[in-house]
Amino acid sequence: MLFIGGNTLVGTESMASRLGSKIALALGLSAVLFSSAVATAESSWDSFNCTALNQKVAQSSVANNSSYDVVIYGGSPAGVAAARSAAKLGKSVLLLSESGLFGGSISNGVSATDLGSLEANVGLAKTYLEDLKRFYHTTDYRTEPKVAECIFLNWLNSDKVTLGTYTNLESATVSSGKISDVTFHTSQAPDQEVTVQAKAFVDASYAGDLMFVSGVKTRLGMADYYSYGETLTKSRSYNLQFKLTDPAEIAQAEIDFAKLPHVSIRENLRNYRADVKTGMPSFTYRLCVTDDVQNKLAFAKTSDYETYAPAWRTYMKNYVGFKIQKEVRTLSNGTKLTQLWRLAKLPNDKYDLNAYYSSFTNLTMSREYFTNLGSRQAILDEYSSYLQSFLYFVQNDPSVPVMERETLKNFGLCADEFTSTNGWPQQPYLREGRRLVGKTTITARDILINRIKNDSVAAGSYALDSKPTLFVFANGTYARDRGVMYRAPIYEIHFSSMIPKQGPKNLVVAVGISASPAAYASIRMEPQYIELGQAAGIAAGLVAKQDGSMSSSLVPAIRRELSAAKGFRGIDDICGQLNPSLRNYWGFKSNTCKPRPFGLIISK
Repeated sequence: MLFIGGNTLVGTESMASRLGSKIALALGLSAVLFSSAVATAESSWDSFNCTALNQKVAQSSVANNSSYDVVIYGGSPAGVAAARSAAKLGKSVLLLSESGLFGGSISNGVSATDLGSLEANVGLAKTYLEDLKRFYHTTDYRTEPKVAECIFLNWLNSDKVTLGTYTNLESATVSSGKISDVTFHTSQAPDQEVTVQAKAFVDASYAGDLMFVSGVKTRLGMADYYSYGETLTKSRSYNLQFKLTDPAEIAQAEIDFAKLPHVSIRENLRNYRADVKTGMPSFTYRLCVTDDVQNKLAFAKTSDYETYAPAWRTYMKNYVGFKIQKEVRTLSNGTKLTQLWRLAKLPNDKYDLNAYYSSFTNLTMSREYFTNLGSRQAILDEYSSYLQSFLYFVQNDPSVPVMERETLKNFGLCADEFTSTNGWPQQPYLREGRRLVGKTTITARDILINRIKNDSVAAGSYALDSKPTLFVFANGTYARDRGVMYRAPIYEIHFSSMIPKQGPKNLVVAVGISASPAAYASIRMEPQYIELGQAAGIAAGLVAKQDGSMSSSLVPAIRRELSAAKGFRGIDDICGQLNPSLRNYWGFKSNTCKPRPFGLIISK
């Protein structure tokens, strides 16, 4: 095997099984051996010991019936932070990743992650940014996926931490009010069950799978969107993308759009408040792309191309945004903006490809993804196939506006990223999964007004950025729901939002915490997950030490450990680092650091 950029380049059969035959065929399974792109500071790859750490992960395994102090499910940044924090307390830790990578979305293509207030990134969130600075010798805080993974593997390089990869959670045993063990299998050995025991458990998965299998009550999607009396929910509505008038064209378009995996067909758009409650979490694949011909894998259409193309052509002909913007916008940092894409400039001639204003590739995850774990790979294969073909379509179909076609035409996937899957991320960017029903539920009021909490363990500052959850074709009109994005001040996050209101007493949640959909739209940013993971790992370590339970009585001890680790100490401490102008911007009185009420301010 060849190890490049943190991912093992495996044989074609293994690649096909992970990607699905359609994607594997499109990407070309004749694996090509290549050299990794030269880093800005080539010595950093060696000084961070990246190759050896990747080999260590590839050789890792988990023994059946093994026991640990703490088991963490989810290889997200929160999971990595939790593992490091629990290990620092001297606890034996098992960290299970759903993929072959550690670092979750950041290691899977969210390379230009948003930060909110730089100063609000404290503790391990700050450590991550400092590690990026050390690697690249810049303060841009953008990264290549393989570099992010290497940084996170350094955090996990401890004899206290055992790693498991490609894990699929099957069940949890709950007795006497606590989880005693969990059972999983790996995609490499689907018929071999592995059961592990622990004293404390952390759900750091994006989907909230450990909550699901342990019977914890959760919320999913937009069903509770109007349940919290939040003013900002009134801003959401349908956003019309185009309207057809010819009856024959309408009839054909309805047939075509019904074939798109994320579009629903409705009779009309009259009752948005009822429709939005059926909305499901937003997701996409954040792709690492390049126009460097020496490091580029061409986009290729899949066998489903002609199924989707007629609807795409209708969209390209009629979408209102193409009538407004005719030329690509290029920012001073090299980022390119069109109606379809935000191409964020990364080191080494790479870009983070993300949906932009049209949100056309911000898809919505199916409910089955959460309720039938066995169907997950087939669902992801379908969506991946869809996006693969769409990228090829934008580059090649004459119906695509010149601005969009020319902007994307020279790009392809990066050959030195995600080498085991030919440049395609191993996991989707799931912006929200299940949300815990916790002892406290965070709402927009907790973010904008009641910002100091008596049991706080982390800080947030990212905007209340809610993506579309509905894409609808109704009687000739194509619409999506209008995402909302309001500025947030710096605020505190309750520990009581991380523990179940009812359920296992030794479980803490580090990603899908208890929050309204509107509030979670601010919480969901990766550096904030790192802070939550750091607190969760400490809590799990404390519970394992005492063989105790998760409760707010742990908060003083958690805060002491966070303070000792130069982590969260309260937002008043963060404010003390800001100049008067920034204090005012982030919602403090400039002379006292006292939080002031923060109204609804459109984020730009």
